[in-house]
Parts: sequence; structure tokens; C-alpha cells
Amino acid sequence: MARPIKQIERHIPTEAEIQAQSLGLLIKALTENTESILKMLEIVKELDRAGVLDIADAALKNRVPIGAIGIDMIEGMNLPPLIKNAFTLVQVLGKLDPKELEKLIKALGAGLDHLGDLQADPSQKIYETDKPSKVGKKNSHLDDHPPGMLGLLGMMRDPDVRSSLSVGLQFLKAMGGELSKKEPPQSS
Repeated sequence: MARPIKQIERHIPTEAEIQAQSLGLLIKALTENTESILKMLEIVKELDRAGVLDIADAALKNRVPIGAIGIDMIEGMNLPPLIKNAFTLVQVLGKLDPKELEKLIKALGAGLDHLGDLQADPSQKIYETDKPSKVGKKNSHLDDHPPGMLGLLGMMRDPDVRSSLSVGLQFLKAMGGELSKKEPPQSS
């Protein structure tokens, strides 16, 4: 019959054994990853040549004053409302139908392109109507002479103008409805 175990002897490694074991693990890791380690050393060498390591060292040594300057800049530039507005804008864009937004952006781009073409070529008239004037010429108005009320009414015969006005008025109606809503009081 076996003798019962009455005492367990634990082997506590000495400092030299711990160092030898750690050194063995380190050598094993170096040999398994030689190519990666050499690449990393090359990157660090280039960062040192570029002065990035000196900048990082100085920034770490002066982190308290640099942090205070950064906080002062954030407060001075009023960034918290800007960040909140950016998040609100992202939420609104997330709610929009991508096809409708694409159609609207294309229409806006076409309108801006047309205005750019008109400004680039001064021979074109910005405001034109098909109605002949008293002298028998097409009723054209230069950029500095916008059309009168009758000229505007004449421009409304163009289906593209009516379509744009309809979209604009629907947009203004929806925006006005949103603006006229009463906001519930915010609790502090």
C-alpha cells in the first residue's frame, strides 16, 4: 500500500531561473518573428530620422500643459455644440431615402452647373421669356436687370421652373410645419 502524502513541496523558482525562462521565451519569439521584428525596427528607424520620436517624447514629457491647451482650444472653439450638430445632421441624413436624396442632389448640381455656365458666358442671358417685347425682340434681361412681375409670370410657363417651384414650396411647407411645432419644455 502507498504511503499517504503529508507534505507538498513547492518549487519556487529563483530570480536566475525566472530570468533564464523569460530569456528563452524571448529568444523563441524572436526566432519565430524575425522578419516582422526587422520591419518594425526599420519603421522605428525612419520615424527617428523624421523626428517623430523626438516630437512624441517631448509631447509625453509635457502632456499636462499640452492637455490644458487642448481643453482651452476645445472650449474656445465651442466644439460641443458643433459635435452635437454633426451628430444631428448624420441622424437626419440616415432618415432620408437614398434614392430621393440622390435625385435632389443631382437636381441641385444641375442647377448650380447651369448658373455656373451662365456666369462663365456673359453672352447668355440669365432671365429670358419667350414673350416678344415692344420692339419685336425676345424679352431678355441682363443679370443686373432682373425681370419684373410680368416677366416672372412668363417664366412660370416653363415646366422646369414650375417643377422647381413646386418642390421648393413643398419643402418650405414641411419646414414651416416643423418650425411651428411647440417643443416640450426640457427638464434640467
